[in-house]
Parts: sequence; C-alpha cells; structure tokens
Amino acid sequence: MTAPELDRRELADRRLLLDRRSEEGERTEAAAERRKSERRVGIERRLALQSAAGQMRTAINLLMRIAESGKLSDEDLRLLDTAMLRLRFAAERLERE
Repeated sequence: MTAPELDRRELADRRLLLDRRSEEGERTEAAAERRKSERRVGIERRLALQSAAGQMRTAINLLMRIAESGKLSDEDLRLLDTAMLRLRFAAERLERE
C-alpha cells in the first residue's frame, strides 16, 4: 500500500467518524425537543380535563389560603397569579359552553 492510499483511507475514516458524531448529536437534540413538547402537552391536557367548576374551586381555595395568611409574600403573590389564571380559564370555558 502506498502513502497516498493510506492518507485517503484515514481521511475517509475520519469523515465517517465525524458523520456518526453529527448524527448522534442530532438524535439527542431531537429527543430533548420531543420530551419538552410532550411535557407541555401533558400540562395543557391536565388543565383542559379539569371541569370549569373544578377550576373555580381550586382558584377559590388558593385565594382563601392567601386571605388567611394575612400577608402577601412572593409565594403568595405567585399563588394569587395562579388563582387569577385559573379563574380566567374557568370563565372562558363556561362562556363557551
């Protein structure tokens, strides 16, 4: 075997190795994106499955917890925002029905 043939073989082997690494990276990125999408869909599905009345009961319970605390910490403010979101969602569902 001559030197130029050896060089061509080494270059081909390197290209093959780089192609494999590139394909593995693409598969990993695609899997991560699919997991994120599935997680989002799961959250939306659970929220949509709750009845409007269930949404309102949950929101009322959150608001009662805030009211009973007597103060509004950062966590309480987040809970209040969550309650408002739930009430808006429930009201929209009731309007559509």
